Amino acid sequence: MKLAYSAALAALLPVTAVLAEQPVTINFAAEIGGQPFACDATFNGLGTSNAEVNGTDFRLYASDVAMIATDGSRVPVTLTETAFQHDGTALLDFEDGSAACANGTAAVNTALTGTVPEGDYTGVSFKVGVPFEMNHGDPTVAPTPLNLTSMFWNWRGGYKFVRIDMVPTDRNADGPKGWFLHLGSTMCPSDGKTDAPAAPCKNANLMEVTFDGFDSATQVLVIDPAPVVAEVDLRANTPETSPGCMSFPNDPDCNTVLPKLGLSFNDFAAGEQQLIAVR
Repeated sequence: MKLAYSAALAALLPVTAVLAEQPVTINFAAEIGGQPFACDATFNGLGTSNAEVNGTDFRLYASDVAMIATDGSRVPVTLTETAFQHDGTALLDFEDGSAACANGTAAVNTALTGTVPEGDYTGVSFKVGVPFEMNHGDPTVAPTPLNLTSMFWNWRGGYKFVRIDMVPTDRNADGPKGWFLHLGSTMCPSDGKTDAPAAPCKNANLMEVTFDGFDSATQVLVIDPAPVVAEVDLRANTPETSPGCMSFPNDPDCNTVLPKLGLSFNDFAAGEQQLIAVR
């Protein structure tokens, strides 16, 4: 009798459908000025002085990855746990530690991989950056890929969300070390550089990327800093500031750069991000 009652009761309970998952791979390519990035290559015609540069680093973090369904809804991607992906945050790494990239590592990663519920998807969205709750820990004890001190400023500032380093081939020995694009959070409230902020940073600088038209099976996302630095002289730097643009407030070298990352900077309004495009 009890078994019959239990079976009847179970038949009345709502059934929760379990959606099947499908794999997704979002491929990326790194270029400088339209030329594929390589640590032993030179790249020409950059910035206002048409500089020739070596690329010495090319890495960035991505998080909050989602596919865009045909109805416009945003469906989160569950990133696979790998050496380059942990807890929804991933590192895209295009340098291989060779030639000019001596500050890097041998392993590379050029794709985001994971799963989404079965369905039809026509776009992609993600943030370039590390979420606040993961951004201000100790990289020496953090899991990979958050264990790279070369991608970390300090506890207060957190990680470098983007690190693209370029060094002009005709650099003056007494001039800037190079032109470095480092994006990260700024104006973070803490007592010191070794203290993590208790509240979110005033300038989170999480870069939003959305492409409504993107087919992950046939297209790639191309990362190229050339449009971002089109209005700066890569051979020059404002005195008493960090080389290039490192996101710090009141650095004039960032005036035309951060707006091209889709971010406002001081009195300069955010524009459309120009770092990443679909091909």
